[in-house]
Amino acid sequence: MKNQIDITWRLGDSDGEARFVLASGVTALIGPSGAGKTTLARLLAGLETPNGGQIVLKDETLFSTSKHINLAAAKRSVALVPQDSALFPHLTLYENISFASRSAEADLIGYCKRAGLDHRLDARPHTLSGGEARRAAIIRAIASKPRLLILDEPLNGLDPIRRKDMMSLIRDLNHSAGLPILMITHQAEEMLHTADSAILMQDMRATIAGPIEEVFARPETAALLHLDDAGQLLSVKVTARENGMIACALGPQNLWLPDDGEALGSTLRIRILGHDVAIALSRTEGLSIVNQLECCLVHASPRRGSYDLMLVPEGTDLHIASRITAHSYKALSLREGAKVFALIKAVAVKELIATPTAD
Repeated sequence: MKNQIDITWRLGDSDGEARFVLASGVTALIGPSGAGKTTLARLLAGLETPNGGQIVLKDETLFSTSKHINLAAAKRSVALVPQDSALFPHLTLYENISFASRSAEADLIGYCKRAGLDHRLDARPHTLSGGEARRAAIIRAIASKPRLLILDEPLNGLDPIRRKDMMSLIRDLNHSAGLPILMITHQAEEMLHTADSAILMQDMRATIAGPIEEVFARPETAALLHLDDAGQLLSVKVTARENGMIACALGPQNLWLPDDGEALGSTLRIRILGHDVAIALSRTEGLSIVNQLECCLVHASPRRGSYDLMLVPEGTDLHIASRITAHSYKALSLREGAKVFALIKAVAVKELIATPTAD
């Protein structure tokens, strides 16, 4: 189904612009404070009106200047969940969730169970924790079966454990409910652990949009999110396990990671930081580092006292970043086009998302 956003707007003295195709799955809307993320969300929801363009969600035109269409917010079926959750204080948690619901009761109970709220169905909003109220608001929005669910900074103020649980919940509800989710955030962690795609906003404009790996690899993303070592995102498949480790295929080579029970055939999103990748000119015996990947050095960029390298593992079109000192770069006589070996500690690889294989 088509989800096409192509609009312009004006806020104060600033002009805004957003042109992108909204993918299925979870899309992170990222950028610094004041970039226009919340304004864009309100425009999509019909709470503000663009100057021009069109908004098409699931093949239905919600706004179009050329066709003179501007559906009211109540008719757009776009659910915007604000940071304050906005639950009705006189209703129980279940009454809040079922308010304006288009979902079967069994589905509602299932959502509540997955969110860890099934024991709180009779509770009033003032007795809920911040995390419980936020989860209830998200489930209430999903139960209305909207065309699009927009979450405005859903993880603000949550402790690390609750943040991780909420990120998992957002992905699970997206898969089970089958609706696109646009998640406003300015945190790299939320983007990397939750989203399939990303849209980068800067100065009231959506400047980059696409799969998470592509958006994260752009230098503009690292600069705007203040990431000195953005590293590299890779999607890899689990192909084997032995001795407490799993093997993930990188072309004809394997990347070995600690075994956390991931199913064979499942796909992992991993992040490898540049400073965790050392360089050798040949395979080296007698090391505790099990990952020694043959690569081609395709690019080298000097920094103050160091070099940022871009490596392509043999037999793939993937990229791995490495950061080494200028001393090491010169001592190894490195040059673009050289064959090198990337040495990566298994415990240094950050696993972000594990997606089970389809049955």
